Amino acid sequence: MFEDKSRIVFFSDMDGTLLNHDKTVSKRNLDAIVKLRRAGGMFVVATGRIIQATRHYFEPIQLDCPCILCNGGMIYDCSKDSVAWSESLDKGMARQVTEQLLERFPEICAEICCPDGIYDINFNETEREHWKKAGFTAKIVDSFDDIPPAEISKILFACPEDMTEELAEYCRSLDVGADFVVSAPVFTEMLPKNCSKGTAMQKLLSLYGLETAVTVAMGDYDNDMTMLQYADFAACPSNARECVKDICNVVTQSDCEEGSVADIIDLVLS
Repeated sequence: MFEDKSRIVFFSDMDGTLLNHDKTVSKRNLDAIVKLRRAGGMFVVATGRIIQATRHYFEPIQLDCPCILCNGGMIYDCSKDSVAWSESLDKGMARQVTEQLLERFPEICAEICCPDGIYDINFNETEREHWKKAGFTAKIVDSFDDIPPAEISKILFACPEDMTEELAEYCRSLDVGADFVVSAPVFTEMLPKNCSKGTAMQKLLSLYGLETAVTVAMGDYDNDMTMLQYADFAACPSNARECVKDICNVVTQSDCEEGSVADIIDLVLS
């Protein structure tokens, strides 16, 4: 499909795309990633997760490339085990908005994501399930007063699924210095202004001198759309949201459980 395989940079979402429903990477996807890299291409993870919920996936993927974290708020250099670039929320604004949302929606949990730790205010069952599936834990605190001084990469609001639409609509109505995106059926996230997987994708290409690369992107949800729109070639698994399918060049017949990432890697290497 692409003549010069060494120019391919493949950006892949994790949850709902690269990972199976049990949050593991299938052997089929692993083998395809190895094949892409042996052909000279680069495989870049682009996820809403922070480093604490992502690092344990690096070894089986043998990931030594930069990756996009926090839905575009951070670029992490896996080879150097360090942050290459990041943006953060204004702390005063983040606190004010979070307290406002917790008062209006008392069922939600606020997951405060910092580079060196994760803190949960108003812990709920949705967040407990998030811990279990994503393979991390956070420190449960009563308020922002219990969080050490630190940069805030993003805040994830975990809520019952039947509340997500109302919560997201309310968040988008707020005139604050932040952006909001729905990243899963039970998650709405507050990100630094103008941060997205798409803007981070462009930043990563610039930082690493990859401006002439052929970009392939794959994702399944709203938070992947800017990345898919920027890519030279966009794809999604069959389990993707309809709004995502509408902007992709290819929708695989397989879903994330069946190795859809491998299908697209095979296609671009053909």
